Amino acid sequence: MWRRFRRERVAVAALAGLILIVAACFVLEPILEWVLGHGPDTPFPHAVYGIDRHPVGPFSVVPNDALGVRHGNTLLVLGADGPLGRDELLRVLAGGRVSLEIAFIATVIALLVGVVLGTAAGYFGGAIDATISRLTDLFMAFPLLLLVIALGQTTAQRFASYTLRGVFQPGVLALAVVIGLFCWFYPARVTRTLVVSLREQEFVEAARMIGARDARVIRKHLLPHLSGPLIVWGTIVAAGVIVLEASLSVLGFGVRLGTASWGSLLANTWGTLLNFGRPANDFGLPYPAPTVLKLAPSAALFLTVMCLALIGDGLRSALDPRGEA
Repeated sequence: MWRRFRRERVAVAALAGLILIVAACFVLEPILEWVLGHGPDTPFPHAVYGIDRHPVGPFSVVPNDALGVRHGNTLLVLGADGPLGRDELLRVLAGGRVSLEIAFIATVIALLVGVVLGTAAGYFGGAIDATISRLTDLFMAFPLLLLVIALGQTTAQRFASYTLRGVFQPGVLALAVVIGLFCWFYPARVTRTLVVSLREQEFVEAARMIGARDARVIRKHLLPHLSGPLIVWGTIVAAGVIVLEASLSVLGFGVRLGTASWGSLLANTWGTLLNFGRPANDFGLPYPAPTVLKLAPSAALFLTVMCLALIGDGLRSALDPRGEA
């Protein structure tokens, strides 16, 4: 499989790009915090100007004596993020970490629930298959975005303080669980279809004839055949979860206010772009012109989703036995 995957040069480049994005968010960001001496939530009063507190642009050097941490100046590579004057670069990287954590946790939950239900429906059939299939149809009929918003503002808010002893930001774990519990129906459908086609194969019948129990048949003979398609579906689900989390944050229903994510940064960035040229206040002052580097949250979100999609396409080709020469 790896030999076939290496032939897909676009997929290999996408995999390298995804590794760089993950390394930047999880490894580079803490290093930059230590080097720069401030975090993504540290405000810089001198990084804004004007009556409406417009943020400074990229590669700005601002004094940090108002922080009470140390004297001197600090460099804001991508400028400030808004009226609070926080470091845009650190917030993009920290927001990427939050978005990727939500995507990973939600994808694992969706695949686990989907594989369990899909395998049970496809293998046992009968009433179990009918019940799970109708449940899947029910979940697919609901508008996912509205359902996640409703539960995210009720049930998830009660568990927003659970952070696993500070491993995750507040609200990240609760939102990931809610999204994961409502993204399982596509993996369940795929798993059920594959299991139905495999359960009548000779190797499954042979395992039953020698007295193997259903749990062993599923674990030893069916699940290995599902790993390839599920890996491909995992990349698709992860890309969809990242977009869904960004949509929720843009609408104001994402992670807690103050916690950076690509969705919340995207909402602020596009708000600046859409308002460019309009009066910012009663004094008639226009919004400042947006810079190219202000599109960093949009670019990071786009590149991550694109990398996941290309990796999934490459894995699909590599896992296809007919593609081997």
